Amino acid sequence: MAKRSTLSAGLSTVGRFTRNNLERMGSFIDSANAKTGKARHYKAVDLGDNDYQQDLFREQTLKATQQLLGDRFATYGKYAKKVVPNSIFQTTLDGAFAQIAMLAARWSQLDLPNEHRFADVSSLDDEQRYALATDIANQNRALATLGGITGLAGLPGLLADTLWLLLVSLRTVYQLAAVYDRPLTGKQGVKMAYELLGSADLSKMQEKQALLAGIGVGKGLLDNAQNRGLHSELKNLGLKNQNVNFYAEQVDKVAGQVGVDLDQINLAWVRKLLPMTAVGVGMHYNSHLIDEVIGVAQATFAPEPKLANKAITDDSSSEAKVETSDSDKEDKTEQDKQSGKKSAKTSDDNKQTDDNKQTDDNKQTDDNKQTDDKSDADNSVKSDNIKQNKQQAKAEK
Repeated sequence: MAKRSTLSAGLSTVGRFTRNNLERMGSFIDSANAKTGKARHYKAVDLGDNDYQQDLFREQTLKATQQLLGDRFATYGKYAKKVVPNSIFQTTLDGAFAQIAMLAARWSQLDLPNEHRFADVSSLDDEQRYALATDIANQNRALATLGGITGLAGLPGLLADTLWLLLVSLRTVYQLAAVYDRPLTGKQGVKMAYELLGSADLSKMQEKQALLAGIGVGKGLLDNAQNRGLHSELKNLGLKNQNVNFYAEQVDKVAGQVGVDLDQINLAWVRKLLPMTAVGVGMHYNSHLIDEVIGVAQATFAPEPKLANKAITDDSSSEAKVETSDSDKEDKTEQDKQSGKKSAKTSDDNKQTDDNKQTDDNKQTDDNKQTDDKSDADNSVKSDNIKQNKQQAKAEK
């Protein structure tokens, strides 16, 4: 019993350490994608709709299988259609993908309860749920990105990468639904999970599959050319595929004109470079594809933020309106003060002008009065002189 308890504690410690490092890695990948890409707005999915688009995982899984098996896939398919009706084949395919979804559901239920915050998930508020959902999303983002390592295996890795990305995407949907208290269970939960994946924009998966398939074919060609020579391998490849024959002939022609022997070229460094290139391509595309799944899942299961945004907008408008009114009031008061100052100054100027005018009038009146007094005095002196002259003349006579 003690050994079992010790083993359980050790596994719990390892699991916690792994989750923490996955969260850090996922957060770093999210930041890098945010810097290099444009901000996206995801739409919520109306789950339970009978008419929904089929997800691309099924199509790309079949294509990856075809790439892996090559001509044998067409041969097997030809004989299978003669023996097995198409309806039974579709039913079998649906059952296989349903089993993948159930495996993802069990994985999510096995791992998520180990997160201590999930124990009280029903009592978490919206902010705490969002924080937990962000950590869960970062874990799955890191897991999906690490799936690109399967590119080291060539064409078999292409099929493994597709199935791994499907498994992690379904795990993400199940876990985010549980965090937001909208768990997906049973056959209806499987249908809703695939419905959500079908609504996500996974068009980049086709680009990734084409690039990885090309790299895988190239690696296989170089592996065979290492033994039989590049010239012979290009010739055999052209005979198998008429679309490639033209390009094989052009390569052979250019090499002959330049004087290069294709069979003597050392392709060891190219054979080492191609798998690393496949890993980089796979990790890059997987990180963007899982972002689409996370974005649609968050928009679907998270609480609707419209009312909160509207309330914030209304408060901001009211606050702006109040600030505008206060500002207008202050401006008006300032204008009134300035107008009062101007009026007072104008009144003082007018008063001073009136005083100056009155002073000038009084001064002019005094000057006029003095002039009149002087004139009267001169007239009086003149009259006295005339009178004296008359008396003197009379006395002389």
